[in-house]
Amino acid sequence: MRRLLLTASLLLAPVLLALPSAASASPLNGLTITPSVVNNGQSTTGDLTLAFADPNPTKVLLFSSAPSAAQVPASIVVPPFTTEVFFTITSTASAPATGVQITASVENTPRTANMAVNFAPPVGPALKAISVTPASVTAGSNATGTVSFSGVTNEGAVVNLSSSNPAVVHVPEEMVVNQGASSGTFPVSTSSVSAPTTVSLTATWFGKTATTTIKIAPGTPPAADKVTIKKAEWKPGPGPNGTLTIEANGTNPNAILSVYFAGEFGFDLTNQGGGKFFDQRLFKLNPGKIEVRSNFGGSASAKT
Repeated sequence: MRRLLLTASLLLAPVLLALPSAASASPLNGLTITPSVVNNGQSTTGDLTLAFADPNPTKVLLFSSAPSAAQVPASIVVPPFTTEVFFTITSTASAPATGVQITASVENTPRTANMAVNFAPPVGPALKAISVTPASVTAGSNATGTVSFSGVTNEGAVVNLSSSNPAVVHVPEEMVVNQGASSGTFPVSTSSVSAPTTVSLTATWFGKTATTTIKIAPGTPPAADKVTIKKAEWKPGPGPNGTLTIEANGTNPNAILSVYFAGEFGFDLTNQGGGKFFDQRLFKLNPGKIEVRSNFGGSASAKT
């Protein structure tokens, strides 16, 4: 009876395992873990395959060097004339973010697969959807993406974003849903295409994912929108801070209007609907001048 040894070790750095020249003679073919990322105490599945159907049963010993993060059964057996067997890896919801390497070894010939155990998501609303407006654009045009949660986020949320074709549609790597809000927006930019192209956009938060699509058509992009600053005022306060108030209008009601100070990003204005945008906050010093930029190309400046 052959004995296989599986070990799971904490990934403090990339691990390279030297394979002997006789690797091709090993009965062990490979090892995969699906899914390779688990959250909130989820379980995952290890898939062990053999290079050939052995007429004898093969006992597989399982071991985890990080049992506080990931656990495996003591052993499994690959039945005779079987080339594939599955086993369950459980995880601990309260474990810190941990990288784990699973190693399968037969006759000192290893095969490895990596997995990650992440923090449990905060209690409360979860990621619900991602959308983009407009959903169809001419190449070179911009759009506004929106990530929404199932309710108001008590602590806010940092959401990871990705594009299935970043050469055509670009999104930031992450966006923030502010504390006390149930949604947040992010800019979407596009590049030229020679034929109609559909690209998927994905939002990920603590293992939850949401996906939408945007269609890009060849052609000439529309002109930039227009931004008007209605009020840009800083008033000294009775304490160490003053109050900065900014009101702006935009011809594109779906735009993201951002405030810049000397060319540096400051913050986004709140979209109040109907092309009206607003923000008021404590601001220690008078910035002297601000610029409001739209993700659809328009901009305006004003003194405070």
